[in-house]
Amino acid sequence: MLANAVVGCGPFARSNEIGVSGGRLHSWSPRRFGQLGLTGVLIFLFALLFLHLLSPGFDGVRQYVSDMANEPLGVLFVGGTFVHGWGNLSLALGLRGTLKPGPLRRWGVAFYSLSALGILTTALFPVDASGQVTTLIGRIHRIAAGSGILLELAALFVFAAAFGQQEPWRRYRRGALVLSIIAAIAVAAFIVGVQMDFAKGVLERLVMAVFLVWGILVSLVLIREPPWTA
Repeated sequence: MLANAVVGCGPFARSNEIGVSGGRLHSWSPRRFGQLGLTGVLIFLFALLFLHLLSPGFDGVRQYVSDMANEPLGVLFVGGTFVHGWGNLSLALGLRGTLKPGPLRRWGVAFYSLSALGILTTALFPVDASGQVTTLIGRIHRIAAGSGILLELAALFVFAAAFGQQEPWRRYRRGALVLSIIAAIAVAAFIVGVQMDFAKGVLERLVMAVFLVWGILVSLVLIREPPWTA
């Protein structure tokens, strides 16, 4: 199954060992994965803020965040998005190494990993410029962006349930569930906004804000909650 291919199902003590081409990557601590995840989020935020400041003509109310790739300094957005995707993959590995093995961990990590791959895909396949004829690259971008949002939302709910199974995650379960519900409302509003062509840029940024807050908080837990048994 896809979930097993993404996250595996080995014993907890070996949860950070990743097979690659018959070999094995060096096992990193969950804290290191948390640091990488936080770095990815912060670099992405910095790229967004920098581009907003340097693109006064950019319509953040009606234009998608991805449209920044077509701005004069769009390479910063592409680079920030790419780093963010790898950061989220790091968070998935950190969570895999600290959560109790089982279906919740397996599917949560699978959904979050696939959403991170969606982020990487949106960086590699930029959105078409406004007014441009739709291209294959643009279609790939939109599919990856849309599916990535839904997969990340699903991951948040699965992780909220998984957090209730063990310490120290149990103390964060309620907050994770609240963020998941807020994210679901934001995603629903965004979908309606896209259909009605109303404030879709603002609504997309609201969705991203909730996802980024979740990523920052999980990164901090991985960094600040020693000792992990993995």
